Order: sequence, then C-alpha cells, then structure tokens
Amino acid sequence: MAEGTRARRWVRALSPLTPHRTRREWVADGVLFAVSLWSWYYYAFLIHPSFVDGVSDWFWPVDQVLGFVACLLLWWTRRYPRTVGLLLVLPGALAITASLPTLIGVFRMAKWSRPLSSVAITALHIATALPYHWVFPLPDMPLIVWLVTIPLMYALVLCGGLLARSRRQVIEGLRESAARDRERYEERLTSTRRDERERIAREMHDVLAHRVSLLSVHAGALEYRTDPDRTATPPTTQEIHEAAVVIRENAHRAVEDLGELLTVLHEDEVSMRPQPRLRDIPQLVAEARLAGESVDIEMAVPRDGLRESMQRTAFRAVQEGLTNARKHAPHATVRVVVAEQDDDLLVEVENAVPVGLTSAEIPGGGRGLVGLAERVRLEGGRMDAAVRDGRFRLTVVLPSGAR
Repeated sequence: MAEGTRARRWVRALSPLTPHRTRREWVADGVLFAVSLWSWYYYAFLIHPSFVDGVSDWFWPVDQVLGFVACLLLWWTRRYPRTVGLLLVLPGALAITASLPTLIGVFRMAKWSRPLSSVAITALHIATALPYHWVFPLPDMPLIVWLVTIPLMYALVLCGGLLARSRRQVIEGLRESAARDRERYEERLTSTRRDERERIAREMHDVLAHRVSLLSVHAGALEYRTDPDRTATPPTTQEIHEAAVVIRENAHRAVEDLGELLTVLHEDEVSMRPQPRLRDIPQLVAEARLAGESVDIEMAVPRDGLRESMQRTAFRAVQEGLTNARKHAPHATVRVVVAEQDDDLLVEVENAVPVGLTSAEIPGGGRGLVGLAERVRLEGGRMDAAVRDGRFRLTVVLPSGAR
C-alpha cells in the first residue's frame, strides 16, 4: 500500500499535466513546444549538410536525441524551472538541435526562479557552451564570433526572462492591492451599514418607546379603573373617551413615526419632517403630563442658535428620561432641568427610585441609555446615569461652543 502511494506521488510529481494550467497557459506552453519542436526538426532533418560537416557521423544521432529531450523538458519548466534549467545544460552544450529549446528554458527559468539562481545557471550554460566550437567547429563561423555571440545570446534571453518576472510581480502586486482595496471598501461599507442600522434602531427606540409607554400608562389606568376588585369608583364615560382618544392619537403617531423610519430604509432621499429641537421639549412635557405623569421643568436656555444635532440630542435625553421614569417609577415626580452651565448645555432628568416594581410596568432593556450615550459621545459631550440618595439622575452635558 505504501509503495503504491509513493508510486502515485512520483507519477503526479513527474507528470507534465501538473500543475493545473489555465487555457491561456496551455496555449502558451503548447506554442513554445511546437516552435521548439519545429526548430529541432529543422536542424535535425532539413538543414544543409554542409552545416553539420564538423559533427561526427556517430554523434549526430546523439545530437538529435538530446535536442528532442530538450523540447520535451519544456513541459516541466512551469513547475520545476531551476531543475529544468540545470538539465538543459547538457543538451545546450552538446547539441545544435537543442539550441532554441535551451534558450526558451533559460528564459522561463529566469521568469519563474529567483534572479540569483537564474544568473548562476545561465553562467553555467555559457561556460559549457563555449567549448563546442573547438570540439565541433561550425563552418563559416570564426571562433571570435562564437565567443561573442553565445554570451550575448544567453544574456539577452536572461534579461528578457527577468523583465517578464518583474512584470509578473508588478501585475500580481497590483492585483493584491486591488483585492486589499476591495476588502477595505467592503469593510467600510459593512461598517457604514451597521452604523446606519444602529442609528435607525436608536431613532426607533427613542420615538416608539415614548409612544408605547404613553399607551401603556393609559391602558393600565383603564384596566385598573374598570376592575371591580380594585376600585369602587368606575371611570365615567367621558374619562374612558378621553383615555381612548389619547391611546388612539399616540398609536397613530407611533405608526406614522415607524412608517417614516421604514421609508428611510428604502429611499435615499426622502422629505422628512423637521427633527425635534429644544423648543419642542415643553410639548413633550405636556404630553407626559396629559398621560398622568407629574413633571416639573426648569428651562432657561435660548431655544434657537444651538446646533441642530445638539438640540436633537438634548430633546432625546429628556424624552429618554421621561420614558424611563414612566416605565420604572410611574407615580414619582420627575424633575427636568435644561440650562446653560459654563458655556455648555446641561440636561438633567431626576426622579425618585421606586421601592419595588409592579407587574404593570414595562420591562426596560437598557437600549435607550446605550443609544443616548452614543449620541452624546458623537456630540463630544458626557453622560452620567446613576442612583444617588434614593433618586435616579440622568445628566447630559453637551458642549455648546459652536453656535
């Protein structure tokens, strides 16, 4: 079994069909082999007899065999360029019919091997080819011409192979650079898409959490007032009507807000309604009070002149604070402060921490504070959310230097 495996490895290693060639490579190798074979046939059978007068009759068949072997060795130059270059030293030194395949082999060796080894093997070719004229003198060719022609011919082929090698390396480098640029572009595109999804998710949370919490408060109040086991004073028809109107309006607004956000996902340019600003905070507080939330507000800042992104972040901070208080402390009084502090914009939302949680509260996932912290970070501000002395305080400080 081991011997069979070893034999198959040797067959694959010596097979001219490996490595796998593309169609273009098959054409190139086939053309070079055909040209070399034609050159061998021309020198072996079609050349004028006077050209080989200097070659002994007994050696001419050896010359022909060496030339044919040199042609066959070209099929292995792509996989073993240096080995083939060394094997071609003997045909190149002794056989006229191996002249062209030997030069092609040196060219391909220089193209696919390291330059230092290619130069050394080419020098060996030159050193072994020069004595041929003394052993088998060629007619009508002075020795000095032979001594000059052989080194120049091998040097020209070597330089051509080295230039082809450099060109191939440049092309491969450009392809690798293009591949890296494409990967970096895809990474940037993925990062941009992720950031956009996170931005849309923050907008959806900020808008829908506020609306849904209002719905929950009114629905919870109706549930409590209409339960005969909990209260003896059922709500009047007017109170039920007012609660239903608030629920319907906030549900409609939630659907509208969600529709606008979903439209952003499908269109590049949309006409969005104006983004919330500082002047919209009183309306936000009024909606909270209408839902039964106790809110005290202190607002002493110019409602215009600040950056729109900063005003939007301040609005979202107040919105998040009211939403969290509505979820986790539904009966606590919320204190909202929006003021200037040392050339910065201070937003503070504070409420008492409830002793326990009731089943009517909406569970919080913490995503609102995470999204708000990201907004504040992008504005270059700082945020703090912590419980101190039995009260939960959300503090956001935004630099208001640029107006």
